Amino acid sequence: MILSVLIVDDDSDVRRMLSSILEDEGYSVEAVDSGRQALKTCERLPFDVALVDINLPDVKGTELLHELKRMQPRMVKIIITGEPSVENAVKALYEKADGFVSKPFDSQELLETIRKLVAEKKDEYLQMLTEMENAKKNNPLLGYQTPDRW
Repeated sequence: MILSVLIVDDDSDVRRMLSSILEDEGYSVEAVDSGRQALKTCERLPFDVALVDINLPDVKGTELLHELKRMQPRMVKIIITGEPSVENAVKALYEKADGFVSKPFDSQELLETIRKLVAEKKDEYLQMLTEMENAKKNNPLLGYQTPDRW
């Protein structure tokens, strides 16, 4: 399965570098330079992963995470920043970032982080589906299919 990645960074060199690294690994990549463009792109296309710069020209990356989660809840959201700090990490976690990566990037570390977080998100989703199926089996009201017959 080819994973799709949205890169949101106002630095064109960073977008090009990340696109190159990810495309070389077989990912499908879309890169945009603002939060507004990210939202428009997410309205058109589904993504498995979003790499979001914490400082964008039109919105804070941490604020963008909230909207991305609403639009595509299963997407893995990773904050990227050239200003690593405890405050930025806490904000990212508060806004439900799945990961936090500092610039400059170590490409292998970045790829491993993406693989790990995608696997974790997939496991969470499969566990949720299993729990829903078990609830249907164990709860007669959820499993009831023919309301005209008692």
